[in-house]
Amino acid sequence: MKAVHITEWCRPGTVSDTIVFGDVPDFNPPVKNEVIIEVKASAINIDDIALLQDTGGGGWFHGRKPSVAVPLVGGCEYAGVVLACGPDCNRLKVGDRVCGINDMVCKKQAGTWSEKTMSLEEDIVAIPEDLDIFFVDAASICMGAFVSGVMYKQADFSTSDAVQNLRVLVFGASGGLGTIMLQLLATHKPARPHITAVCSGKNVNMVKELGADEVVDYSKGPITTQIDGTEQFDVVFDFVGGIETEESASSVLRKGGKFITGVGPIRYIGERQLTFYEWMVGFIFGLTWNLLKGSMPWAKHSYEFRAVPPPLKAEDFERVAVHAGVRGNIALEVPFKENPLREALRLVGSRSTGGKVVINFEI
Repeated sequence: MKAVHITEWCRPGTVSDTIVFGDVPDFNPPVKNEVIIEVKASAINIDDIALLQDTGGGGWFHGRKPSVAVPLVGGCEYAGVVLACGPDCNRLKVGDRVCGINDMVCKKQAGTWSEKTMSLEEDIVAIPEDLDIFFVDAASICMGAFVSGVMYKQADFSTSDAVQNLRVLVFGASGGLGTIMLQLLATHKPARPHITAVCSGKNVNMVKELGADEVVDYSKGPITTQIDGTEQFDVVFDFVGGIETEESASSVLRKGGKFITGVGPIRYIGERQLTFYEWMVGFIFGLTWNLLKGSMPWAKHSYEFRAVPPPLKAEDFERVAVHAGVRGNIALEVPFKENPLREALRLVGSRSTGGKVVINFEI
């Protein structure tokens, strides 16, 4: 079967040039609760690139080691149709529309930039039969439901009697995760909070269309100099990471507010391999200290971190895609062909996609 794969780790920054587009061994018939899926769409994420160059989590989260005999297929986020089920499967059947996120690190599951993928029945989300959604939209929203959807839930707006009076700040608002968060906030019922988005100037109109009330262009300088000093935020969502982001957020959060990050204290953590000192002191100790400090009774604001391994849960997918009606903001849709895929990987590697990049296997 055709797949985008590697037979050895790529050097950082070279994935788009060194990945292989070609045949890999097909799956054996499924056993136990395994499910083979015909991939109809798969997203390309910055973390997918990190795993192919062995810099996931700063080089401390590893995918299965690639080889010529057993290539490593890229990608983890997919939507498609069930082709075959193992004998122990009792929920899914051939022909079902499904989506999900394969765990490439802990479970070493199959990649999704291929004509087929394999997963376990309990790790697969069945797309509701009555949900009007294209495969590209389903694939583009899985990671957003998994990360942004749960961070939104962590904010627990339901405990507030006056959500419309709350102020929310979103760092990384124009990325694949940030655009999902903007839509979740904008569609919050019965009333929505005031939303300030942080992104580059070229994406201002896009984030406003998705629900931002105000936009801060980070290229024009520190956000603290662009936001009125009297403005305080109740919740800050962080999809960028880094100490600078954390310090900026702390300066604009009200007392008792929440800082919720999906990244942590090191920005662009998957771009290179971190030393043991950088990992332990910069990330592990830094994150632990922030969590402890934020939990103290005298803390100005709480500090919360969203980081658990896949799979995507059906309840999280339904909260975002079904109940809120949110869809991924697709910046680029490419066919399953070599040259467009290489260009798509370069765009994702630039970290300036302005939304999701999705492979459409049906075009």
